[in-house]
Amino acid sequence: MKEEFEFPLDLAQKCVKCGLCKSVCPTYPFKEEEGAFARGRLALAEMVIKGELPLTKEVVAQWNECAMCRRCEWICPNDVQYKEILTRAREIQNKEMGKDFISEAGLKSLELMQSKVGRVALKVAGILSKPLPKEIKVPLPTGGVKFFPKPYGKPFGIRGKTFKAEKEKMRLLFFTGCMIDVFYGKTGENVIKVLNKLGYTVIVPKDIKCCGAPHLYHGNTEAFEKLREHNLKEMEKYEYDAIVVACPTCGGALKEDYQKDWKVYSFTELLSDERIKFKGKGEKVTVHVPCHYYTAMKLNPNNFYKVLEKVENAQTVKAEKAQSCCGFAGLFSIKNPELSEEIQREKMLDFKKTEADYVVTECPGCVLQLRDGAKKFKNKQEVKHIADYLAERI
Repeated sequence: MKEEFEFPLDLAQKCVKCGLCKSVCPTYPFKEEEGAFARGRLALAEMVIKGELPLTKEVVAQWNECAMCRRCEWICPNDVQYKEILTRAREIQNKEMGKDFISEAGLKSLELMQSKVGRVALKVAGILSKPLPKEIKVPLPTGGVKFFPKPYGKPFGIRGKTFKAEKEKMRLLFFTGCMIDVFYGKTGENVIKVLNKLGYTVIVPKDIKCCGAPHLYHGNTEAFEKLREHNLKEMEKYEYDAIVVACPTCGGALKEDYQKDWKVYSFTELLSDERIKFKGKGEKVTVHVPCHYYTAMKLNPNNFYKVLEKVENAQTVKAEKAQSCCGFAGLFSIKNPELSEEIQREKMLDFKKTEADYVVTECPGCVLQLRDGAKKFKNKQEVKHIADYLAERI
């Protein structure tokens, strides 16, 4: 049921303008404007709501340059709920100024991919694209280029199946997410492979759709609510003890916005306390901690290092900026290609300093961005989802 629209002015006014958010904002160092980090963006939203400032293209541009990494929430001493405020501000923007074409096209494509027609089309695309390289250079409508993964050869291949553990200790519903369904199907298979080894039976729903987080973050609350309602009905068809994700943005939506009292685990969270050993090959490994891992899901980044301690004959090297934003943030990188690339460049230079052979993470979107960065900045480190890295070393 759709809630009555109301801007949370009381939440915005909790901001005491201390400016601590400036120190962790990924966009501020490259813009150096008051409106280029959380404090300024919140002030703009408050002034627009009070009628002290008209809603202009300049105001909207400041909001659109936010990656919604939510690192400002993570560091805020006053618990200002930035996500709640900016999603409402963007809803006002959509209603008063109309939805921008790129955002609307991107969000619609996520819905189309998960439709019956879209799934058939992606299976055909997966077959036809087999001769192509893993990443394809694609020009962006806003300028610049990005290397995107080609469709997986067996998209949605694990949907509607139950993968039983030999000695079952828990039944997990795997909320795969769009990126794994369409582009990184092997990652989904490897999540299941590792979890089965640990005694988890994994259930993959047949007809879940996009979690809706991208829609919510862009102020399209109506689309989010429809996706949430559909997914809740589909998930009710199955019996399980908890949910597991391999994408923290999906995990954050399920924990924060689905309004259900259920346990949602990330893949690394589950593995961090498990007794298992993996066989390394003498490599060095470094970590990229996705922003939504510790902001939306509120998990401890040390989970990554606890998991990597289980890999014998491998050395973990901690990057200085392991927890900084990679610059992807979904449509942010398409709408702001130059800004995204500056953030990406800083990230890749930091990884180079570690001299690691592998960069591992637990977000398919971050995998896309970091692989794109490795190509652009001639970084020879191999970027992998941590499930892929571990599955190869069982």
